Amino acid sequence: MGGGTFEVEEKPLGDISGLWRSEDMELRTMSIERSVLEQAVRRFGDISCVQFRDMNGSTDEGESKAASAKNRHFVTQVRTCESIERCLRYFDEQIHLFHIKGDMNNTYEAPLGIEEFRGVANYNDLPNALEILNHKLIADEESLRDQIDKLMKYKSEEQVEEERYNSLSWASSWVSNEGRDADDYSRRQEAAGLLGEDGTALLVVGSSAQSLGQLVGTIATEKKDVFNRMLYRVTKGNAVATLYDLENGTTCFRILYSSFEMQSRILKLTAANSANVFLGRILMGAGGQTDPRSNGISVLPENEAACSAMLEKIKAECDERNSLIASTEAAIKTQLISIQKVHKDRRHYAIREKALYHTLNMMQIDEGTCFANAIAWIPTRQLDKVSNVLSQFPLCRLNEDDLKDADPESPPTHFETNDFTATFQGIVDSYGVPRYHEINPTIFTIVTFPWLFGIMYGDIGHGIFITVTAAVLIFFQEPLKKMKLNEMVDMVFGARWLLLLMGLFAVYQGFLYNDTFGIMLDYAGTKYMWPDGWDRPEEWTSASCFDNDTVPAVCLPCHISELEEVTYSYNGLSYTVCTCQPWGQKALQQTDYSCPSWAQENSTNLVAPKNGPVPFGIDSAWSEANNKLTFYNSYKMKNAVIVGVLQMTLGLFLSLCNFLYFKDYKHLFFGFIPECMFLFCTFGYMCIMLIAKWVTPWENTNLAPNSLETMTNFFLSPGKYNEFDPTKCVHSSSGDTDCDGYQLLYKGQKEMQVILLIIAFCAVPLMMFPIPILANKEKKRREALGNQIDDEFGSRPLPPIDMQEVVIKQVIHVIEYVLGCVSNTASYLRLWALSLAHAELSEVFWNFAIIKLLHGANGWGGGAIMWVAFGAWLSATLAVLVVMEALSAFLHSLRLHWVEFQSKFYVGDGHAFTPLSFSTLIEEHEAERVEE
Repeated sequence: MGGGTFEVEEKPLGDISGLWRSEDMELRTMSIERSVLEQAVRRFGDISCVQFRDMNGSTDEGESKAASAKNRHFVTQVRTCESIERCLRYFDEQIHLFHIKGDMNNTYEAPLGIEEFRGVANYNDLPNALEILNHKLIADEESLRDQIDKLMKYKSEEQVEEERYNSLSWASSWVSNEGRDADDYSRRQEAAGLLGEDGTALLVVGSSAQSLGQLVGTIATEKKDVFNRMLYRVTKGNAVATLYDLENGTTCFRILYSSFEMQSRILKLTAANSANVFLGRILMGAGGQTDPRSNGISVLPENEAACSAMLEKIKAECDERNSLIASTEAAIKTQLISIQKVHKDRRHYAIREKALYHTLNMMQIDEGTCFANAIAWIPTRQLDKVSNVLSQFPLCRLNEDDLKDADPESPPTHFETNDFTATFQGIVDSYGVPRYHEINPTIFTIVTFPWLFGIMYGDIGHGIFITVTAAVLIFFQEPLKKMKLNEMVDMVFGARWLLLLMGLFAVYQGFLYNDTFGIMLDYAGTKYMWPDGWDRPEEWTSASCFDNDTVPAVCLPCHISELEEVTYSYNGLSYTVCTCQPWGQKALQQTDYSCPSWAQENSTNLVAPKNGPVPFGIDSAWSEANNKLTFYNSYKMKNAVIVGVLQMTLGLFLSLCNFLYFKDYKHLFFGFIPECMFLFCTFGYMCIMLIAKWVTPWENTNLAPNSLETMTNFFLSPGKYNEFDPTKCVHSSSGDTDCDGYQLLYKGQKEMQVILLIIAFCAVPLMMFPIPILANKEKKRREALGNQIDDEFGSRPLPPIDMQEVVIKQVIHVIEYVLGCVSNTASYLRLWALSLAHAELSEVFWNFAIIKLLHGANGWGGGAIMWVAFGAWLSATLAVLVVMEALSAFLHSLRLHWVEFQSKFYVGDGHAFTPLSFSTLIEEHEAERVEE
């Protein structure tokens, strides 16, 4: 929030349009003759540089919505456009349902010629063109609905006939076995001891004694089990059901029963379960009574010949129904093909017309003079283009006065972007649209976003994967833009330029880290060497540095001519040391300076020569070092803190640019300056101390200042420092010396740290109190003027100042900034954590998937193991390190920009410039259709 409190009091002149600040905007009024109003606005929609403001909105609380709607003269046209859109959506659904293939090229080219295939040349040239199209679409919709309803009816009837045919086909297999069925029914009743309707035992002996009722039909397969159980209950087990599953998801059933009352119950049950009963032998009640539900049930044939005849009849009806279905489908597809030929043009025309009349409803039309008055935001560089459009129509003009300064509403924000910059601008706009003329973070995000990503993701191999993927998407971008991509691929394609930079920065940081799939490359050679004599343990002695002009080989990382005694001074005491000892000054002694036990101390240590480190990146000798992880930990953690403080400092200086541009000197002196004082005196000092510690040649690194301990004492124990004192060193019998404390980084370090802490504390009240005091003085000044201001635009009210709100906001801002300096600096440690995790995962995957599996493998078996190992390694690398780790680093980089960086200067409470643009509306609509 550091720069987020500036107030737009005075706005300097000058064209500063671009990505640095938003386009200069002007608020102009225009007068358009009523007869050419629609043509003029259509031209504005084609040039896409005019954002109209609603002049008919309710401005007073007492103004009714009815009075506001009264001034909107084109409501009917808007509703007509909505009716057209509804019809077109219905046609869209049917075209998709009937698989009508159409032109997938959704690229819009203005001006659009709307060609109607049935004699209408151009809608824009016709009187009442919108009504003509609406009536035609409604008629086409009604005709199409009738055809589709007819088709649905035919298909439903055809399905019923097919089920009837299947039921009869199944029935023909047992229609001649009536006697056996009756005997079986009787035996099952007697065995179960079942009762009839009057409570007496049912005795049915053969079909000649009593004819059984039968029902044959179909039911959905998923309902058959429930139906069978319910049948048993309602008939008390006195009905016998046989089921047969068909392949089309239905089940044929045959029910045998013995009474009219039972028949009524079964028919109710079939109706309740949506079962179809086609055939049966219906029983009559007492006195010839019939059940109305049995109407429409065909009589079950008595023999196979009758079944065959009925099957032929049903088959002929099915064929006739299929013929009707085919002819109806053909008629529907013919109509849809005719609609589809002009469907896209109609859709675009409806979008244009709706946007046109919605815009016209924003204007005030004077019925007396037949002129329409409009007010609109126009980019300054587009004023000539707008004037040229109005000059094509008589009596139309653009007023010269810019009403921007007299308008209480902030101007809209507009940036001209291309395929490259649009992605980065989208990242910024997702947080918030920049305020008018506020510094746009996009220009820095183009570099800093992939840079932070590269710090977390630094790996040459993985970076090449991302770079190649982005390069392929860029190379084939034109054909890919015309294809229908799924949501994930489309999102990656839209960020192709961002991915390219992310991949390049990851490769660059990979070279700095010397990390390729977890392997260190020897591209710059190594500057480390083994000391002379490391392979000759018999010469490891503890002789003094100078013994008869000879030196033990262990003490010679350099030539004997370079070995000399020098005096090392510290706190007024002198020490004699050898300058070419591989083990440094670990065992300082005031007199005879002897070589320690080399075999114990340095048998596996490398010695760096005088010509310094490798010119680029990290030395490959660290790949096998035991303290590799400790070294990377220290390096990446300190680098993350320095990068974080640098980026936060950049944010503060961008807030300075905002304050200077808007002439907001109040926040410059009591916002920017104390904020810099606090940050630089605390964490800025820490970064300077880290860099100074790096560049200082420490002869004994154990005596180098401990940064963590120093900063802890800086805040909690001012003036305290655990300083090294050689007189307190403890010498062991083995020759080792244990010394407590650290050397000072510079003279007067303890006093300077106290001074810096006092300055940081003084910055807090400087941020807290002056701004509310100045706001209170401004409030009294406005009250003395009656909260009015008189200028070239006349008398206008000044916005009120709520002191309670000012004080609360300032207190929150100061607390947030002070705590934010700590939390934001700690937040940048994610650069260290993710980078270290990525490197360790890469190394683990390589060691376990390649090295471990290939260890000892040879011959044909070794080749097979190599292919398996490589496949496992590549799969894990692509899935985890290339995809998941890249997404994680992307999200963390996004957070660092939104919270840690932009909070120092960016307000982001602006509103985007949304001109009337037919091409943009159509492209957005087509993009939504593709997603659907």
